[in-house]
Amino acid sequence: MKRPMTLFERGLYLDGLMPVSSVIPVKIRGPIAEASLRHALGRVQAKHPILRCLVAEEAGRPWFVLQEHAPPIPLNIIERKSDNDWQEYSKAEVNQLFDAGRHPMVRLTWLRGDDVSELLLVCHHCICDGRSMVTLLNEILQLCDQPEKEMGTEESLHAFDDLFPAEAIRNRGLQWRARLKAALFKLFILTRRSGPARIYGEVYQLHWVVDAAIAQRLIERCKTEGVSFFAAASVAFMLAFHAVLGPRGVDKFVAPVDARKFLPKLRADSLFAIAPTVTLSLDKACFKKSSGTDFWGLARAFKQDLAAKVAGMGRKVYETFFGMEHLHGWFDKIIASSRSGHGGRDVRLSYLGRLELAQDYRSFQLEAVHCLSAMLAPTPAHLIAMSSFADRMNFSFISDQLSLPYEQALIIKEKAMAMLLACIASEILDEPAPASEPEPMRAEAI
Repeated sequence: MKRPMTLFERGLYLDGLMPVSSVIPVKIRGPIAEASLRHALGRVQAKHPILRCLVAEEAGRPWFVLQEHAPPIPLNIIERKSDNDWQEYSKAEVNQLFDAGRHPMVRLTWLRGDDVSELLLVCHHCICDGRSMVTLLNEILQLCDQPEKEMGTEESLHAFDDLFPAEAIRNRGLQWRARLKAALFKLFILTRRSGPARIYGEVYQLHWVVDAAIAQRLIERCKTEGVSFFAAASVAFMLAFHAVLGPRGVDKFVAPVDARKFLPKLRADSLFAIAPTVTLSLDKACFKKSSGTDFWGLARAFKQDLAAKVAGMGRKVYETFFGMEHLHGWFDKIIASSRSGHGGRDVRLSYLGRLELAQDYRSFQLEAVHCLSAMLAPTPAHLIAMSSFADRMNFSFISDQLSLPYEQALIIKEKAMAMLLACIASEILDEPAPASEPEPMRAEAI
């Protein structure tokens, strides 16, 4: 079995020459056996066909080729020396290329300690989005705990015919609009002057945590105000970027949307890479007078606008997917045009939500799930990832020094969090924190 990469996947794979990967680090307390980890990796590889594929070049395009005897998922074992090792190795892992012609595009690094360990799950973005990585991590942990647990199997490599509704594939109007979009995009590429590839600065990452007590107050306040946490956090970061960089400092804010909303044939536990994005916006007048605008009013308006945009995405997603498949012959021109443009002027806000991972297992505990880190080409600027585990909120902020100096990123982070904490300031003052309570936020660059 084999299939060619879609244009979206090719745009993430980039001939395997640039790192386009994500890593999720987790902290484990308790013993883990090497044999159990290798068994778990073997089981998830047996379940998901894409993990048994190597990449081969055919007819000028990369293909996923299923292997009858696939090489195992690599497990790298490193002796743990300190609580901060995961930060150093996360940065190294996300920048390390996959040799997709010889190994699966997933690997696991185990920072092994006597009682405390970290597992770093690393996936190439052309086979896994953030939700897929959480699914894979959940399966690995369950199989470490219960080696004989039934996980089911998948048979599909997720070609278009396997995923898209038959009515969308047969819809002549939709297919015509897809071809029209492709033709217009070709015209855009022809008329756009491409210069040399733009150079970016050193990539840095900020990680911080909002503790459980404060996170719970934030969630409760969001519910009271009729908004999601993502809406409140997005408004806070958008206003913070505006305050620090000015009204022209960011071209657009976007958020990935789970493609499973539009692909009903895709199973909830399937591994899938492509996440269409939606543009986020606030009323321009709100930006001009943001200091005097009611925060929760902005958050409610943002939530309504986002819901309307996502609800109207279905047809556009199909048209874009189908249309891009008419552009494979233009792939090199598209990449050259993209690399000569300024890739560090958009902000990507990604929220994985509450991670559905168990905390307690028979022989170990999942103590912490650090926020996802990613390396995108040619620059990850600017990515803000958010997730929740064990009632704590985890954040990461990834950019590069030329697109956004580290000092400005720190100011944006502090302004955004100050806005969120100001919403519950009276509650915090009314209930003094116990002496043993950890600091609610700590930013660390790696």
